[in-house]
Parts: sequence; C-alpha cells; structure tokens
Amino acid sequence: MSILSEIDQLIEAVKKETDIMQKVRFLTQLVKTKDVKVKDIAEKIKVQSSYICHLLRLNRLPEVIIDGFYSNNISLSHLFIISRVKDPVKMVDIYEKVLTDALTVKKTEEIVRDILYGIKTEGNYLSPEEKKIYIEKLIAARKNLNVRIIQTRIKSKIILEIKGNLESTGKEVRSLLQSIEMPKQR
Repeated sequence: MSILSEIDQLIEAVKKETDIMQKVRFLTQLVKTKDVKVKDIAEKIKVQSSYICHLLRLNRLPEVIIDGFYSNNISLSHLFIISRVKDPVKMVDIYEKVLTDALTVKKTEEIVRDILYGIKTEGNYLSPEEKKIYIEKLIAARKNLNVRIIQTRIKSKIILEIKGNLESTGKEVRSLLQSIEMPKQR
C-alpha cells in the first residue's frame, strides 16, 4: 500500500468519524507519523486550520477528563476550553470544579482565562452609545483622525489613525501625545 493511499484513507476516516477522540487519533497519526501539514489536512476536509489545532490540543487532556466526556459529565466545548491549559494537574482541578459547581462553558472559560492570563472577567463593556460619544469627541478635536475602540474580556484598544503625509501626521501625533496628561515621575 502506498503512502499516498494511506494518507487518503486517514483523511477519509477523519471525515467520516463521529467519535471525537478517534478523530483526534487519526489527525495525530496524519500529523506525527505521516508528516502531513495541518493546513493541508484542513483544506482536504474543508475546515479551518485552527479547528484542526483545537482537535489536536485534545491530546493533552488526562484520561479522567476524557472519561468524563464519554460519561456525559462535560461537553465537547468544555474539553476544548480545558485543553487550553498546559498543566495536567490544573486541567484536572478545572474539570473537578466543572463537576462540583456544574459550571457552564462560559464560567469554565473565565476560570481558564484567569489561569492563562491572570485576568478575571469583571466589569462591563462600554455601550455602543458611549463609544460613539468618545469617538465623535476625538474626531471633532483632530483633523484627519479615524478612531476605533475595541474591547475584549482580556484587553481594550483605542486605535487612532491619522491620514496625511509624514510632516502633518508627525505634528498631529506629537500634539495628541502632548495633550494626554502624563503622570509626573519622581
């Protein structure tokens, strides 16, 4: 049997497989033993490369967590979220917390985010109206300014884009930075 036909057979097996962990085994075999790139697998089975990576990350999970999935104690979404943690002991701790506290996927994600980034999900997003007011104020104060405010659960960005040549944008940037009150250093 040629290597190509083995790869094709494994690709077909991945497409047809309904058991998620068996699908992960096939994918692992393709990537590790057949040296097929994740990107190529994704193209052949018509999914995003990131999805293949998420599936392969399930290999990290300790058996107790996988057993919990097969026992219908946790969902596939829980598996994907818990697999983001690299430490197996922490994974089991999260899994036990999911079971004892009947955590939703969202709550599990918050715990994992806290472990990975040290950030707790607290507070509220700026409302669209509030964002609009701030953007309008900034644009009214500066010519050629484009403003975007982006908030996620772990960070926020204010993107200021000034259009023009190097001389005019340099002046605008300096002026803008000078208008921001900097704390005095001791």
